[in-house]
Amino acid sequence: MKNGSSVVGIGCFAASATLRRVFRKALENFVLTNYEDIFPATQRILNDEDVTRFFRSAIRLGTKRPDQLDRALEIVSASAKITGFYLGLNKQSLHLIVFFKDAGHQHTKFITRLEKFNRLRNKHLH
Repeated sequence: MKNGSSVVGIGCFAASATLRRVFRKALENFVLTNYEDIFPATQRILNDEDVTRFFRSAIRLGTKRPDQLDRALEIVSASAKITGFYLGLNKQSLHLIVFFKDAGHQHTKFITRLEKFNRLRNKHLH
């Protein structure tokens, strides 16, 4: 069966603690290493209310140009709440979509390609 353009991934819409737990486990399974081996200890100490910082640190570490993250997230208001994510593999490239909802219940999504995690996975496979 030929299936060259399919997207395979996992998504979750839930409360902060669940989002972090599910994302963390999905990333570990993709990268083939423990979360603690990926992130420095100071970035792992986050409370449930600070899930935005958690996702920002994952995106920053996973992208080639971390400075682009702050510019891209300018479209998301400071009061926005992360409501879900989708972590998907498309043509051997890891993509992350983060879903936000602001105080006015306006929905926004942020899409990024996590190149550094692709390289880390390839390193563990070879």
